[in-house]
Amino acid sequence: MTSRFAAGVRLSAIVLRLAAAAALAGVGTLMVWSILPALWGWTPAVVASGSMSPALHRGDVAVTSAPPRGWQPAVGQVVVVPDQVHPGQTRIHRIAGVDENGLLITRGDANGSDDTFRTARTEVRGIGRLLIPGVARAALELGAGHPAPFVGQSVAVLGAFALLRRPARRRHRRTLTSGPW
Repeated sequence: MTSRFAAGVRLSAIVLRLAAAAALAGVGTLMVWSILPALWGWTPAVVASGSMSPALHRGDVAVTSAPPRGWQPAVGQVVVVPDQVHPGQTRIHRIAGVDENGLLITRGDANGSDDTFRTARTEVRGIGRLLIPGVARAALELGAGHPAPFVGQSVAVLGAFALLRRPARRRHRRTLTSGPW
């Protein structure tokens, strides 16, 4: 093995380890940003459909807070409301207007029409505060019966950990007692 080739291999190993560290740092940062807002009383909500594209995508995490006292809804604001079409579930949609009774009209950005139900201001469960892109995508795919993205993401993370845990190779120096040159 020539010394140039060996230097290239060492450099490649260093670059690979740095890339693994950067990827893990990125994943860790996204996970922290998904959980940390709970200290402020904010709640993460996984975007489960594409109805809010292009602003929010399936697998994004929208961090919301409860509406403050005296909150006045604004057209264009992203809110979490009870889904009256699917009881027990919620919808993350944008306020499209307020009807003559003071009820909120909501709509998904990708939808061609307003939601079929109206929501009272007091029923709003959250106001959009922070968006963490793509964090929950693999988990949603797994829940939908498509394990490949979750398995791929898991293998990538475990591989990155393995690269970082692997001890760096030390150069072996030949001495007069170490044998043939």
